[in-house]
Amino acid sequence: MHHQYTDTHTPEFQTTNTHPMTRNMMPNTQFLFIIVTLCFFHHIRASDDCSIESTDNNYCFTTTTTDIEEEIIGNARNTTSSSNNNNNKWRWDLDNARCNIRRITLDQLWKEFGKQGIPPLYHEPIIIYDTAKNHHNHVFRQLCRHPSKLLHQFPPNFQVTLSSSNSFSAHRRTIPLTQYIQESVWDQPETYPNQLLRSNETWYLFGETYSPEWKDFLTNYTLPPCHTCIEELVALSFGIGNRGSGVQWHVHGPGFSEAISGRKHWVLYPPKVIPNYNPDQTSRNWMEYTYTNLPKKDMPHECTLDPGDIIYFPNHWYHATINLDPYTVFVSTFTTEHQF
Repeated sequence: MHHQYTDTHTPEFQTTNTHPMTRNMMPNTQFLFIIVTLCFFHHIRASDDCSIESTDNNYCFTTTTTDIEEEIIGNARNTTSSSNNNNNKWRWDLDNARCNIRRITLDQLWKEFGKQGIPPLYHEPIIIYDTAKNHHNHVFRQLCRHPSKLLHQFPPNFQVTLSSSNSFSAHRRTIPLTQYIQESVWDQPETYPNQLLRSNETWYLFGETYSPEWKDFLTNYTLPPCHTCIEELVALSFGIGNRGSGVQWHVHGPGFSEAISGRKHWVLYPPKVIPNYNPDQTSRNWMEYTYTNLPKKDMPHECTLDPGDIIYFPNHWYHATINLDPYTVFVSTFTTEHQF
């Protein structure tokens, strides 16, 4: 059963600073283990001893402190940036992207909309952020914070269905989750400009996460705060992408999307405004070559989600997304609101 929002925050979640494999180490050995772990992730690959292609489900783990998580992501950014030549540099400032969507805290949301949260078919996008020390999805974020820990939640050789990242998500590919992580996180932590013209050949884990294994895993996720956000009336979709990946412009019914790990940039237009785009090019292509040339009057609604932020996207608003970190994890909640 999925957790639902209440007007109180999730109780304190007890964590330890070490994985069980390190608990019996002497202090000096623990320190050495941490240093080796940081150096290991500096290269953004699995080592021979911690290969994610292991078949025994005994995946390599790091310690679970927030500092190490930030170090992993920071090293990934630095490694990616230093390896880029001029042709691979971003044409827009992803680290200082503008935000013109209203942002409110959970407490402000309760005060404005009441305990049931956002009403059905709300007319504008909203970003919800949680200022509490213990985030409402703290437990779920712990399960996803690192690829090796995520893999540990599923059987060995667990198969996933990938979709093409064009507007129609028309193509499918089925591979082991370990292979997708290997290809999209370790081997290539960024989708580069020379890949921008083939979104129908760019594979993305998103949307096809409805198997019993996925459903069981997603019971750990707390649903967003809305009137219709109950288990019987929503469909959850889990996604993972590398830096520069995303989905090109498309449109559908209302819902929410939460950044679990890494940052994710959203661009949206209201129903009567149709963006100019090629459905078979990637969202990064649009951001690099169309967005950067838009006149001010044609700029979209947009904002970057940090981990823990949730965006509500209204009914029939065009939107596109682009992931900003080498390991970006998110959950989307598609709601049923028209009957209310």
